[in-house]
Amino acid sequence: MGRSLLASHVLCRDSGFEDFRERLNDLFYPADVTALSGPEGAGGELRGVRTEHITIGLMTFGQRTRVDPGRTPSHYHVNVVLRGSIEAATGRQEMVATAGDAMVFTPTQQHRLVRCEHDARHLGIKIDRSIVEGELQALLGRPLHAPLEFAFTFDTTTAPGRSWRRTLDLLIAESDSAGGLIGRPPVRHHFERLLVSGLLLAQPHNYTEALLRPQPPAYPRTVRKAVDLINAHPETPFTLGDLAQAAGVSARRLQEGFREHLGVTPMTYLRDVRLDHVHADLMAGATGVTEAAGRWGFTHLSRFSSFYRRRFGSAPSETLARAGG
Repeated sequence: MGRSLLASHVLCRDSGFEDFRERLNDLFYPADVTALSGPEGAGGELRGVRTEHITIGLMTFGQRTRVDPGRTPSHYHVNVVLRGSIEAATGRQEMVATAGDAMVFTPTQQHRLVRCEHDARHLGIKIDRSIVEGELQALLGRPLHAPLEFAFTFDTTTAPGRSWRRTLDLLIAESDSAGGLIGRPPVRHHFERLLVSGLLLAQPHNYTEALLRPQPPAYPRTVRKAVDLINAHPETPFTLGDLAQAAGVSARRLQEGFREHLGVTPMTYLRDVRLDHVHADLMAGATGVTEAAGRWGFTHLSRFSSFYRRRFGSAPSETLARAGG
């Protein structure tokens, strides 16, 4: 990312420890935040932003600090260490995380940052339990029979882990962009669900086997339900869970049905339908590239342009120019 993370959302900087503690508790919720080098020392810097279901905080510690929120029954947490060293624990598990490491805290376990070293920096992501469990139920196509529990250590160097991190970076970048599309509630909710569904698919948990277990392909009629929904409302920010729920099957089964009968995944099919609509608008010459892309559900213009060129062999602006727009 080209600019400093959450540069537009600085909550405190170079302040005393008491101010840092107060701002941190305001952003997340009351926790036991202890200065291990003494309360008269530096607090550090805090930046933060909220959406309806997700809170993201960027913390840089001005001295060795312990953060103990105890048990947080209404939220999941993901911590991504960007610099320095952080010793963390959940239940009876402990780890010392350095730059590039990440961890996931589950509501059923008490968790704490035992020691954050001076100048350590990390991203803390608080996610409402309701949206996580709701997305998992949509992906499974059934209610949960037990609380969702993630593995503690999160490997963001795997392909799914890197994909999740890119989604997080995109959400942060959009949050820092004044006047961006994330200011619109449907787009903001779409970003939230992308981050949550990516976490469910990238990080092991007690439902991972059920999510990934091969299932018989969906019948064409089931696939048709999803296809009809996409064709009727391609501009809607559908997730895989939305389409599976509408089709009445699990996400895994719907994916296999699409691959067998259409040769693509449901989300690729949705993207291609949107691209076709943008192409038609540009050929008509009645709208600009940005307006057409936004109208049909594309929120990231550089990715849209790449997909468009791959599908039609030319840039969107070239299509518009040929149409005389």
